[in-house]
Amino acid sequence: MAQGMAHQDVLSMILVMGVTGAGKSFFINTLAGADVVKTGSTLDPCTANCEAVPVEIGRSKVLLIDTPGFDDSVRTDSEILTEISRLLAAFYQEGVSLKGVIYLHRITDIRYAGSQVKTLNIFKKICGELALKNVFLVSSRWHEVDEAQGASREQQLREKFWAYMLGHGSTMTRFYGTRDSAIGIASQLVSKQNIILEIQRELVDEGKTLKQTTAGAFVNDDITEMKARHEEELREIEHLRQTLRDNDRAMKRQVQLEWQREQQRLQTAQQDQERLRRDIAAEVRAEIEQKKESKKGSGLWKAMPFLPSLLGIVEMFVGIPPGSTSMLTSWLFDSGIGESVSQFFANF
Repeated sequence: MAQGMAHQDVLSMILVMGVTGAGKSFFINTLAGADVVKTGSTLDPCTANCEAVPVEIGRSKVLLIDTPGFDDSVRTDSEILTEISRLLAAFYQEGVSLKGVIYLHRITDIRYAGSQVKTLNIFKKICGELALKNVFLVSSRWHEVDEAQGASREQQLREKFWAYMLGHGSTMTRFYGTRDSAIGIASQLVSKQNIILEIQRELVDEGKTLKQTTAGAFVNDDITEMKARHEEELREIEHLRQTLRDNDRAMKRQVQLEWQREQQRLQTAQQDQERLRRDIAAEVRAEIEQKKESKKGSGLWKAMPFLPSLLGIVEMFVGIPPGSTSMLTSWLFDSGIGESVSQFFANF
């Protein structure tokens, strides 16, 4: 079971997920009341890695976790799942309670694309059925559609793509792009009982490797299909290379370049499958224990209040954007730590 549960109400978190361009970073900035994380006007990913943004919702100290989409144009699903799994396992082990998950979707999308279906499937497997009651399915960009058009797409989401989750307790709502709208959504989650995601239970409580989890197995199956396609493509290129005439040098160079590119894609797929074999919970547990041991000699760990020590662990597994420093410094000050965030993390 996770450690530190007696302190679980000191700090909680809300996970923010969705495809690239859904407005995750914009939602977080709106809720924080400042431009804390990078946003963009294109469909290129703005969130390259997971980032933790501290906010206060009522009297609750909450970390909003901004996550990259699984349709990332640069990183593979295996890389992203590994990063998200590491922080979820670490936070669960250290007693950071999870209030819920906000899943953002553009209401401007005319149809549910293949990348969106894949992302939603991975998302459902990360959460598991029991955690769906703390999932908010949030449509964004309502200012870009008229009410009738948006309501029609909303009905399609309700009756088709989100029907399973809504049937298991998820909440469907709209984000209108205002701070009041963002606070209203987050406040409802903060008032709920804590949840444990399926992937946290599988990794930490059951000791599974990432590949053995429901989400990891789904991603691994997709990689296996990809590998088969790359291997077939390499066989076809090899056959073409053998049939080319010796004097057709330009074509041979082109074929060789394509063979190298396909070989690289196959190697990437193999690396992705190897990554999924990792024991994430044991890995992060060892890293946390090593950090704690390094501080025990000086007596720093024993003397440090729970919240600052927890923030030091959090920083090991998730990025802290520079725009968050004032809020974190305030939290440290309230805990009796008279240092700036940069000084604290440098000395931790």
